[in-house]
Amino acid sequence: MAEEIKEFTEMTKAGYNEKVKELNFRKNEERNRISEQIKYAKSLGDFSENAELDAAKDKDNDNERRIAELEYEIATAKIIESRTFIVYDPDEEPGERYYKCELVGDSEASVINHKISKQSPFGKALLSHGKGATFKVNDFEYKIIEDNEKKIVDEDIEKLNAKDI
Repeated sequence: MAEEIKEFTEMTKAGYNEKVKELNFRKNEERNRISEQIKYAKSLGDFSENAELDAAKDKDNDNERRIAELEYEIATAKIIESRTFIVYDPDEEPGERYYKCELVGDSEASVINHKISKQSPFGKALLSHGKGATFKVNDFEYKIIEDNEKKIVDEDIEKLNAKDI
């Protein structure tokens, strides 16, 4: 009897596709590349002091660990709709105060790319406020300029920031 999944890994369709792509890469190309590195390192002999062999085995272990993580995330995936916001941050420098935030699942979150986990304090605050609302997270204040009312593109952000300079 198949085991019932009790926990889900929330992710957008785009995030799911990226994980499937990474899994295929790691199972096929990366495994083969690491296998070749191990073969080469073994050909050098003296396994007791073979730093190249140790490094290749470490890469293999890291790759296999990541494959297991990806397989679990894909098997437990629950596809969610992403939600995009334009946020205003008055504490940033002029010309950088407006930015796009996309709410995604935990496994896709990336602060650098403004992909915010909907479970994070910032994500929860975005979800509990609407367009035009001002809210605080960790004593920092933000304002929601747009909330998925239209397709938000990078040019929208650039125009807002250009006006702000």
